[in-house]
Amino acid sequence: MAAESRSVNSRSLPPRRAFDPVDFPRALSTLILCEVMQDAALCFRLVGTDMVEAWGADFTGHRLQDIMQGDYHDFIRGLFDESIAKRAPLFSHRRFQWDRGRSLDTKRLMLPFARDDGNRADVGFVLVSQVFDYGKVGPCAPLVTSVEGGDFIELERESLNVAAGD
Repeated sequence: MAAESRSVNSRSLPPRRAFDPVDFPRALSTLILCEVMQDAALCFRLVGTDMVEAWGADFTGHRLQDIMQGDYHDFIRGLFDESIAKRAPLFSHRRFQWDRGRSLDTKRLMLPFARDDGNRADVGFVLVSQVFDYGKVGPCAPLVTSVEGGDFIELERESLNVAAGD
């Protein structure tokens, strides 16, 4: 079967061991590694220092559902779920707003990986690189792109309730 005619879900994923964050020291501070647990929870296994600064805490070892609630949890979980379901990279650009009373521009790239046990069909980890621009306020309506049939497509996302100027 030609690569261009394969469905997204038949794509073999690289194993987690294919990427060692330590090999990318300049990017390490922007990285998050989430493990997809058997109960479908997402557990943060690595949280870079830029993320710790933006979030105000180091959530290594914590589950997504334990640190985020409400609309923002649903939005972030939806991004993870889409990358996992499509087994494909996902890019988003939006306004980041945390309970620390500030908003800023953020871009994130999500890359799914298989577990290292040889099963290359299921997503076991999602590697995220997220960068912030503290001098800008990102778009209120999220801009999200994903892979569909080998091509990146832009997806509609419902905007979160964010006051103008935040």
